[in-house]
Amino acid sequence: MRKAEPVALTSRPTVSVVIPCYNYGHFLPNAVESVATQEGVDVDVLIVDDASTDDSFHVAEELASRFSRVRVVRNEENLGLIGTANKGLATVTGTYALLISADDALAPGALARAAALMEANPDVGLTYGPVNYTTEAELPQEVPDPASHWVIWDGVEWASRLYRNAENQIYSPEAVVRTSTMREVGDYDPALPYTSDVEMWLRFAARAKVGFIAGTVQAYYRVHGSNMSMTQGGMTGERRQLRELRHRMDAFESASKCFAHGKRYLAVARRGAAKYALLLARIERDASPESDEYIDELVTFAATLDPTARLRAAWAASGTRRRLARILTRTGARSLVVLPRVLATGRRRVRNEDTGVH
Repeated sequence: MRKAEPVALTSRPTVSVVIPCYNYGHFLPNAVESVATQEGVDVDVLIVDDASTDDSFHVAEELASRFSRVRVVRNEENLGLIGTANKGLATVTGTYALLISADDALAPGALARAAALMEANPDVGLTYGPVNYTTEAELPQEVPDPASHWVIWDGVEWASRLYRNAENQIYSPEAVVRTSTMREVGDYDPALPYTSDVEMWLRFAARAKVGFIAGTVQAYYRVHGSNMSMTQGGMTGERRQLRELRHRMDAFESASKCFAHGKRYLAVARRGAAKYALLLARIERDASPESDEYIDELVTFAATLDPTARLRAAWAASGTRRRLARILTRTGARSLVVLPRVLATGRRRVRNEDTGVH
């Protein structure tokens, strides 16, 4: 990992942007406008309507009539998020490419900042930066600060950090990729409907360096309860976190074959995920002590991932541990245990803002 001072973009590369849309006609104008008005680069935008049943296709056509660089295609049948994304990305011709959901948006200047980093570092295949999450109907209007610095990661080193944390660091609207590298990496995996993104980023990291743009905002991720990545990936309803964790581990396992030390990385990720599953079990135990079945599922999953966690899993599942947790919660002593973990999480977030990886 090395840090570098940002330099200005001296060329005007083309960035191809693909926007899958399914019943997001009410969100689509914000997404398209945030892309079509980007300065410093040439953009070509493809909206792929996935056989929407609302007015999305009509809205998309109106936007195409407003912005000359916007095109629209419509799937004859619903292909789902992954199929639609792959269909759109197969057509891009720009030097760089971006996939962004119709309910998200780019921050002003995001594409120029990403292109500047990648033009200055031809060995970088994937660039991302900080994202603001919002539940508001209207997205922020302010212009972000310039980037404070760039971070250039060796791809394998970056990937090993993700395996160590057993977490995804990129949520898609902020990820700009080099199209030539994307062609080498291949499509999103439809077998991973919820976590195909992290598997894709790991495949990029196996082939190229990864860039992070610090100190600014690159995109806005809208959280509204019906996000396509959640609903089409089956990540809604009860026990969502356990299902997400299972999918995440499937993605890490799939990508591990791309790395010389992939088996070792995967073992580290399994230990981290097991630890997280036990944390979820403790949280569930404290919040809903009667949820014995779900707690047992989490504990069993942790023990399956990491045999060394079996003793901790057995303790977490025990009736004695659950009774003790209830006592600690009632007396307030639980906060003395939780506070150090909260502080540690805050320190990790600060490091993430500076380097892009916990």
